[in-house]
Amino acid sequence: MRHLFAALVAFLLILPATQGSGRTGIEKDAARAPAVEVLVFEHPDCVYCRVFRRDVLPRYSDAMPADTAPLRFVDVATDDVASIALNGRIETVPTAVVMRDGREVERIVGYWGPTNFFKLLSHILARMQ
Repeated sequence: MRHLFAALVAFLLILPATQGSGRTGIEKDAARAPAVEVLVFEHPDCVYCRVFRRDVLPRYSDAMPADTAPLRFVDVATDDVASIALNGRIETVPTAVVMRDGREVERIVGYWGPTNFFKLLSHILARMQ
């Protein structure tokens, strides 16, 4: 419950910074993007985003082959999130969104720890096959 509350607070703190920024740091060319990728939406002031990078990122290459679902970070404060084909708004950071051919398939909202994150991600990827 503390994690959910902290993620909600982090979102509320970033909301004004993300609206109307107009910056474009996201690759919009779906032809150059891998067929399946994981976008992790984060904010520089988010404690759980830093914890995600610390705890999950180092294990990602061991848990997921690089060609299966490469991971890319998206900064909600500076990148043009609106240009990404999402099914809805990013309301909590970190949020990991599984993309196929440039479109959202499913998302993992919040920080769940490495073990649960990899279980959830494996389940999502298995359902896609």
